[in-house]
Amino acid sequence: MPTKNDSMTTDTASLLAVSSELISKYNIITLPESANYECQDTLNILLHAATSSTDSLESASNDLQRKNPDLRIPSADTIFNYIKENKIEDILSSFRKMNLELFKMMKLENNIHDIAIDFHDISYYGDKNTPGIRGIKLKNGSSWGKSFCTLDIIGTSHLTLDVIDINSLNKNYSLLIESLFKRLKTIGVKTGTTYLDKEFFNTDVISKLDELKVNFVIAAKSTQVINRELKNHQKEYGNTSTIFEYRFQKGGPSFNVVAIYNNKKKKYLLFATNKKAESIEKFEKMIPEEYRKRWNIETGYRVKNEFKIRSCTKSPVARVLFFIIQCIMYNVLNMLKSVLEITAYELKSLINEDIKKVVRYGLRSLNFIPVSVLLDCLRWVNEERNRVLRTRLTII
Repeated sequence: MPTKNDSMTTDTASLLAVSSELISKYNIITLPESANYECQDTLNILLHAATSSTDSLESASNDLQRKNPDLRIPSADTIFNYIKENKIEDILSSFRKMNLELFKMMKLENNIHDIAIDFHDISYYGDKNTPGIRGIKLKNGSSWGKSFCTLDIIGTSHLTLDVIDINSLNKNYSLLIESLFKRLKTIGVKTGTTYLDKEFFNTDVISKLDELKVNFVIAAKSTQVINRELKNHQKEYGNTSTIFEYRFQKGGPSFNVVAIYNNKKKKYLLFATNKKAESIEKFEKMIPEEYRKRWNIETGYRVKNEFKIRSCTKSPVARVLFFIIQCIMYNVLNMLKSVLEITAYELKSLINEDIKKVVRYGLRSLNFIPVSVLLDCLRWVNEERNRVLRTRLTII
């Protein structure tokens, strides 16, 4: 929970105003010239759906209309029509520009960051021929859905820096990796190690990472060559961990396969890495421990689901926008967490209280503080608190 001083600051600065500033400033959604409502009217519905139990546009619109029968509230159909006027690449481009500023405001430029790249699938239960829907791993009873490639900073700081909409039947792994690292360079991210799951264990990914001179740890799949190597090792040394050099039959650079024997499961855990192996003992401890960092991205998906807008829409633009709103709220939450203690539930509650005011009295009814100023204020509060604490501890 925020401390007393933190609460004073967050009460002074509306978190709805903070979120609205970011979303509006970078035109995550642009309204058509013929729109009968303002951008904030649309954001109120979108954010109400994302931060309350009324987790669809229809429910959010109906809920606000019921609570404000004397006001004009945009319907879900109206908002869907506004959304459809937008382009997916414009939404994603705006999201990337926003993250560039967030990265700078959080003062992360001079640090080295580990990153995780992953595919995130959202199940779809309608017509599989719907535009933007593709085959995915069986999930929640569906093997069809929307797929995104995401790039996250993991470790001390957490941010989803980039999202790519996967809308074709084939994934061009080399192009995806190249595009993501180009944008990392644009933002100014100094990369430590890149963590990826088994889907990225292929020649294209490893060749591109080698070309870009990026350190990586990837969960590896069993192959005939790897299995043969492990059987030979077991014959000579028993069920023990090992490291050996490997190269795909299709070519590409050589790298290390780190095989950690799991006594409980009676099988090997496999990792691919281009890190230099000083000893089996060191790698046996280091590589699995490092790969656990990637679990932060799984935790991130659970947090993003706190802001999920549920919909059966066939519009690919709407489905992308709803996922981007999840990512924005996740980034806002982690931006705030860098300077105060706050949970997703608390952020949602504070935003929803503000929506009630804004619907009736407008955005000007809130106490507005620019995001950068808010962060500086909270940093000052933290620094002052630490200064006072150090002074008390040194008094004899």
